[in-house]
Amino acid sequence: MRLSQDAVEMFLESAPNGLLVVDAEARIVFLNECVERMFGYGRHELLGRPVEMLVPERFRGQHEEFWRVFSAAPCERPMGAGRDLCARRRDGSEFPVEIGLKPLHSAAGNLVLAVLVDISERKRIEERQRLLIGELNHRIQNLFAVIQSVALHSLSGDRSVIAAREVFIDRLQSLGRAYTLMTEQQWRGAPLRQILAAEISAFADRVSLDGVDLMVRQNAAQSFALLLHELTTNAVKYGALSASQGRIDVRWRIDRERQPPQFVLSWEEAGGPVVVPPTRSGYGRKIIEDTIRRIGKHKIDYAPTGLTYRMEAPLEKVGWLIEPKPAS
Repeated sequence: MRLSQDAVEMFLESAPNGLLVVDAEARIVFLNECVERMFGYGRHELLGRPVEMLVPERFRGQHEEFWRVFSAAPCERPMGAGRDLCARRRDGSEFPVEIGLKPLHSAAGNLVLAVLVDISERKRIEERQRLLIGELNHRIQNLFAVIQSVALHSLSGDRSVIAAREVFIDRLQSLGRAYTLMTEQQWRGAPLRQILAAEISAFADRVSLDGVDLMVRQNAAQSFALLLHELTTNAVKYGALSASQGRIDVRWRIDRERQPPQFVLSWEEAGGPVVVPPTRSGYGRKIIEDTIRRIGKHKIDYAPTGLTYRMEAPLEKVGWLIEPKPAS
């Protein structure tokens, strides 16, 4: 059964892609509704006009050369194979397209059917994927650098192989917890309270946490995890957590009276053995110093009654406050 002319026209008009037919002089002789929506022109504004009006001005010279070559040997083919093509809307804005060409032979002369597909969404997805791959590569390289540093310092020195391995694994686990928290937050950062809670979970009944709800930036979260891990490890081995009556108070706040606003954190130990200042600076101390040097300043006080640690840094370098959810 042959379709009527009305049926054919209906199919062409309702096609999901843009359909253009141009004559031998590259003038538009047919377009469907999709082309009108795609370019923002009314049909009467395009019929009989040169197809170059849909091409960005900077590409019109190339288009004329392409049309000359195509007209000399017309064949079914994609236009601009291997190159990104752009089309121009009525308002002057541009968008990426794919164009397929097919020669048509009719009593009225040689024509060319152009099928146009707006690929703006595909390009946005491709760009998003490119950015994600770049970000993933950056994170992997950064993680490798951190692990390499942890490994070099954990496995060196006068520790036995077994002791060094345990220190190395503990530090990797601390990093892993921070990365898990960042993954849960879609890599925007990690909640400081959760980083702290993860590090002191085994001593939660002896460590108090008091502070504002703060999201630590991605690039600082792993440093905070290692910092808090080293403070906790030191407290377990030599400080408050090595004695049954020992306690630790961890407080943090935002000092808005200073400009820019400052993030302030204090770690105060009490009830442990008499503190003796270390005679050498180990990797744990190096982590603490290097972590804070990049974003602010800190001070460690080896008071006999208990170690105290205080750090402060511009809030913008640390993170941002988590807005409370509105009550239902």
